[in-house]
Amino acid sequence: MVTKGGERIEFTLDRGKRSRISLTVREGRLTVRVPMNFSAAQVRSFIEENLEWVHSTLGASEKRYGLPRRFEDGERIRLLGQELTVTAVMADRYFPPFIEDSRLKVAVCEDSSREYMQRQIQSFIYKLALAEISDSMKTYSAKMGLYPNKVTVKDLTASWGRCSSNGNISVNYKVVAYSKRHIDYVCIHELSHLRYMDHSRQFWDLVSLYCPDWKAIRDSMRT
Repeated sequence: MVTKGGERIEFTLDRGKRSRISLTVREGRLTVRVPMNFSAAQVRSFIEENLEWVHSTLGASEKRYGLPRRFEDGERIRLLGQELTVTAVMADRYFPPFIEDSRLKVAVCEDSSREYMQRQIQSFIYKLALAEISDSMKTYSAKMGLYPNKVTVKDLTASWGRCSSNGNISVNYKVVAYSKRHIDYVCIHELSHLRYMDHSRQFWDLVSLYCPDWKAIRDSMRT
């Protein structure tokens, strides 16, 4: 959507059986929930009336997660706890994105689209998350003597990780924005659920054995 001032606002529209319109931001993405009969003009008007809230909330969310929202040259992001600048590099020959001198460098040509940048960056981030999470899982599975049936790295909307009763573990790829120690904590947390499927004292004692500073790490991921 483009506002009256020419600003482009991207959002997900959720129509449903509800009586009022609302705005929510989760993980840097704006969602507009509206009644079934709401018109496009009404949606536009409501967003424009709440632009100050949208800007402040998106900004806070972007700072928290540190992952790219715009996928543009010059965008500031965070990977493995390191502040990086997305940098488009004009190149005659393709090369995969890589990190150098606090920059995430992406090969582009004159007609490269934003969608191209997005695909390149998302692919790089997912592969990095997969490698780091797999490494932590392997390390702490051996240390703890706890081995999951299966580990999946994916986009989780409400948690950093999940462990099912059949021993399958899922880890949110967005944890790659944080330091390696944060990734270790999430993996230790989920591995501990293989022994204790609750958050009992015994569970936290096991987490503490391998991650004594888990409280500080958890708090830093909440604020």
